[in-house]
Amino acid sequence: MKKITLLFSVSLFLFSCGGRKTQNENTAAISEKAAVVYKVDELYVRAADLVDQEVTVKGTVMHVCKHGGERCFLMGSTEDLNIRVEAGEKIGTFSQKQMGSDLTITGIFKEVKNEADAHNPGSGHGEENHSGDKETETAHQVIAEAEKNAPVVYFMEGLEIVKEEI
Repeated sequence: MKKITLLFSVSLFLFSCGGRKTQNENTAAISEKAAVVYKVDELYVRAADLVDQEVTVKGTVMHVCKHGGERCFLMGSTEDLNIRVEAGEKIGTFSQKQMGSDLTITGIFKEVKNEADAHNPGSGHGEENHSGDKETETAHQVIAEAEKNAPVVYFMEGLEIVKEEI
């Protein structure tokens, strides 16, 4: 009986230690992920690996939408290198007062699938089923080819403003 109790105690101890190690490793991985703050330039270097993941980016606000502040653009090392950030429900709106300030924002990094989505994300453009004439079919082929050759565009669905430096 003593041997069974001893064996049970040792097994219980080993399992409890192993669980803590896994929990600590998971906590460390989450902390490491949260600790990575990308500059806009760095974000684009790793863009393909980060699509649909939660990321944190820091950049200078170069533009805020004047019609409600629903989005802003964070600038990288040049004005040509920037990322659009959609405020969404969690952030609410961006303010014109934030122009020129440095923001650190956490959000979901997204890829625009086609040109129609670049201007109107999620609207489903081009998915209609048109049965028709040769001209319509040719037009759809031209549009499909243009979308295939179009440059990839990225944006962020903002979740929170982590830090603001004015």
